Amino acid sequence: MEQINARSIFSPATGFIRRGGFDWSCNPYLGCSFGCTYCYAAFLPQNRRPREDWGRWFQAKVNAVEVARKQAPKVAGQAVYISSVTDPYLPAERGLALTRGILEALVPHQPRLLVQTRGPLVVRDLDVLRQFRAVRVNLSIPSDSEAVRLAFEPKAPPMERRWEAARAVREAGLPVGICVTPMLPLEDPEAFVRRLVDFRPDVLVTQDFHDSGGGFGADTAEAARRLLIESQWTATKYREVVERLRQHETVYEGETGFFPPVTGRVQPPGN
Repeated sequence: MEQINARSIFSPATGFIRRGGFDWSCNPYLGCSFGCTYCYAAFLPQNRRPREDWGRWFQAKVNAVEVARKQAPKVAGQAVYISSVTDPYLPAERGLALTRGILEALVPHQPRLLVQTRGPLVVRDLDVLRQFRAVRVNLSIPSDSEAVRLAFEPKAPPMERRWEAARAVREAGLPVGICVTPMLPLEDPEAFVRRLVDFRPDVLVTQDFHDSGGGFGADTAEAARRLLIESQWTATKYREVVERLRQHETVYEGETGFFPPVTGRVQPPGN
């Protein structure tokens, strides 16, 4: 871990975050320690380190809470996305509490807040999150297989712990989104579909793997592509699962699923 000081903690939204209707993004950290082989963030210009080092480094903005207290008034009532190029609940967050401090700084100003994570540590902050009038917690649960998780997300939390976190968010009375993004190989697609349908997330997002065709932008690393070939997971299998889900649930694909919450209900794109 490298400690850095940030001049700003809220950045004007760009890319799919802006297209989704957000005004600001907030990243307490840069880089990531979860080491997901497919992560699009490794390909973004904010990452100036070799892509093959992704998952082996991260930087903590150690003055993030202090800066957030000063800058929070400018995001009052606006849509804020936490986080766009890192995970706000990395293991280091347990001790550093940068994300929690930022949330506490935001409460008096009541932005419309989306928290995007694969970290079950988010349940620690439910007491703060419940103080927002417009909030949603999105949890990444891209597979039903721990073997797949270990192959594609070697240092990320187990899938079952994420399901437990999703239930805790729901029990706290907060809207919860499930992000199957990207959908990783599944051991039992039918059972996975049933579990998602039975949970009835407020927002369900799916996505196949990024492919920029060699161009600049979000992409999927070669290591993940090799794993897909080895597991015989294809775009056709992804599409079959999505169509099964659509028989029961509204499914947002790709960036259309990332939109700000409104007070008390889910706000779909275009409304």
